[in-house]
Amino acid sequence: MGLQLIASGCDATQGRARQRDAETETETRGAASPARYRATQEVVNDHALEFMRAEGNKEIVGMSLALVDEDEVAWATGWGQADVDAKLRASPRTVYDVGSVTKVITVAAVLQAVEAGSLRLDAPLSELLPELHLDAGAEAEITLEDLLTHQSGLPSDWFFHSLSTDPPPFPELVQEIQGVPLAAPPRTRTLYSNLGMSLAGLALARATGHDYETQVTESLLRPAGMRTAHFVGGPEPQAVRLPSYEGPRGAGGLAGIERAAAYRHGEARTNPQFRLSPAGGMRASVLDLAAFARLVLGRGRVDGRTLLSPESVDAMLSPHNLELPLDLGHSFGYAWFLDRHEFDWLGSVASHGGRTFYHHAVLIILPEHGLAVAVAANSLGAGEAVETLAAEALLMAVYEKHGLESPGGAPPPEPDAPTKKRVRAFLRAHGGDYATSIGLSTITEKDGAPWSRSRVGHNELQLLPADDTVNSSGLDAAVIESMPGAVLRFLERDERALMAIERDGRLHRAAVRLDAPAKIPEAWRARAGRWEQLRQPGEVSTIREPTIEVSGGRLRLSFLGLLEEPPLPVVLVLEPIDDRTARIAGLARGQGSLIEVRGEGERERIWWSGRELGR
Repeated sequence: MGLQLIASGCDATQGRARQRDAETETETRGAASPARYRATQEVVNDHALEFMRAEGNKEIVGMSLALVDEDEVAWATGWGQADVDAKLRASPRTVYDVGSVTKVITVAAVLQAVEAGSLRLDAPLSELLPELHLDAGAEAEITLEDLLTHQSGLPSDWFFHSLSTDPPPFPELVQEIQGVPLAAPPRTRTLYSNLGMSLAGLALARATGHDYETQVTESLLRPAGMRTAHFVGGPEPQAVRLPSYEGPRGAGGLAGIERAAAYRHGEARTNPQFRLSPAGGMRASVLDLAAFARLVLGRGRVDGRTLLSPESVDAMLSPHNLELPLDLGHSFGYAWFLDRHEFDWLGSVASHGGRTFYHHAVLIILPEHGLAVAVAANSLGAGEAVETLAAEALLMAVYEKHGLESPGGAPPPEPDAPTKKRVRAFLRAHGGDYATSIGLSTITEKDGAPWSRSRVGHNELQLLPADDTVNSSGLDAAVIESMPGAVLRFLERDERALMAIERDGRLHRAAVRLDAPAKIPEAWRARAGRWEQLRQPGEVSTIREPTIEVSGGRLRLSFLGLLEEPPLPVVLVLEPIDDRTARIAGLARGQGSLIEVRGEGERERIWWSGRELGR
């Protein structure tokens, strides 16, 4: 993407003055010259407007972006409408729900407390939250650092009121998860966990004597210049408005910010609150996120204030999972994701995305180049646009600042059509069921060739067993026509058979091969059929049509995931432990957790990480 983007961007800017769209608000701060990043602005603006013109599932109502160069906001802009009914344009100051981007804020606030001596990274949960008792005494094994690195082994999510119009206070989480079993042993693999980051936030509150929202706001958000960033129930934001705002002058707090509404297919929706504040509850503008990026690029110092030591910033951005064999080439810092294939050639990268039901956001930082970008949007179908624009903006900015272009590399050789003998050997070696990050995939034969078949998104991908140009045996590698430049590798780590995607020499785990199906207890077979989520008042479900079924000798839980547009079909494999307990198979987010049956007869319920299903 890098070469194509840069080439098209530079061609588009030759001899052309910058066009300002009628629905775009632009702001440039600091000492940046208006002429700087002209090509970046041209290309990103054109692509953003293309996204804004999309209809149907991908329709976007409003979107904002801020580009940071060292200690200044070099460019900030918005497209479309933040709130159609209020006639409020999307601008750099539009406040969105930024979801899981909150996690990097939580980590920074926790490290502030560590520097102050209020917390220790090696402190166990049993010391931080002594009233918490997990299954098998796991609270004594999990440290604060494990929570920050997603190596605690705690389940990925806690669904009870996770999205809600009237959630209970999130500190009640401690009582709700008493006795919860781990999804993985601590420090054996990175398992992304909203639950773990929420407990880190509670530990911060307990250690400092303030509620989480107040502590983070007063110690980090306001001193860093994040004026409109805030949490529900926490200190109010500072009033900041662009001239486009038509509300009452002199209004402060929530009435004095430009708040984004929420949309699906262009129609307004009520955006439910993300309950677990430390994991995803912050609301912020791209200028707020840009202020935090400036703090990171300044190695803990921004606007003359030192809020973190350089050592703490380095720790956030350093990989902490290099000795975990199941993580392969994925790199994780304290909350930050430290690898994105489109930026691998540029050195270090740190990123985190976020979403609630309708809002999307992403923050990406290139520390070695002094660049960062924040993008946010207010529409369910905006996820692809947010990620694409963020990557495009940074790639163009790197070109304009340093003259660097993606090396691209020679295209991979096209493998010869595999012989029938090679296909049979490949299927003997690697055919079977795999648990991917979003469900079950099966490598099997179709029309004389191996295919990866999945209900996830109704996907079917033909695999071409690699010839000697890619792999000496051809049996442990394959290429996929729809993934140019990538090679599918099959390897073993920690006695697990893994499927991995290799790009530019870096491996990323894609799936784990499942053992042959075991006998399914009759009690579980009797539960086959459609179930429904039993919601509490105010709870907003993120799934539809949950169904238990037996297929191919496996017990499966399928549903439609409503956080994607259109809704995404997902199939999870359940591995029964006994008549009333099963484990979700796999190594990825949400997998490894237990599903329990509670109650008897007509009152039988399926309990799944705080989510309750009934007939």
